[in-house]
Amino acid sequence: MAVKKDNITKADVRHMANLSQLDLKEDEESKFAEMFSDTLGYIEVLEELDTKNVSETYQVTGLENVYQEGAKNEATLTKKETLQNAKEVEDSLIVSKGVFDR
Repeated sequence: MAVKKDNITKADVRHMANLSQLDLKEDEESKFAEMFSDTLGYIEVLEELDTKNVSETYQVTGLENVYQEGAKNEATLTKKETLQNAKEVEDSLIVSKGVFDR
């Protein structure tokens, strides 16, 4: 099935980046323009589905309460204890490598 793409321009990406207060390089603008266009194309495919008889779903597991009543976790570390085990800390947060490949 061919995906019809709305063309998002680099100017559109610059405008969105400006609204989001993000600094993007020119090669990033091209990359995001393509990614946004792809996303809109997939949304167009999904819009072809007839969903008028499908009820809205906000939760699919059926769970109502995932917490135990009265449970105490006495093995919880303090913030100081947690940060002392981190390899790198910045602004009281643990620094880690990026996990996305894009």
